[in-house]
Amino acid sequence: MKLDKREVDKVIRLTRKYYKTSDIDYLPALIEAKEVLERSVSWQAVELMSNLAHYTQVSGKGTYDDIYRALEIFGIIVEEKEEENEL
Repeated sequence: MKLDKREVDKVIRLTRKYYKTSDIDYLPALIEAKEVLERSVSWQAVELMSNLAHYTQVSGKGTYDDIYRALEIFGIIVEEKEEENEL
């Protein structure tokens, strides 16, 4: 399955911010971002992304590309999708 890089990045970014700051103001946006991804993949896959983002933030090791490669092992391909141009 293929996912839009922007949507995955949003979950990663918000997860990292939340666990770095413990600021609950990030939770509504994080939940919404996860719900958007759950339209394309299972909730387990979304939680995997979130857990990988949490781990890389806490450990101080790992980049977005590392998370993408880890997801690829499970058959989740993260790629930039072209925006549809409306005339």
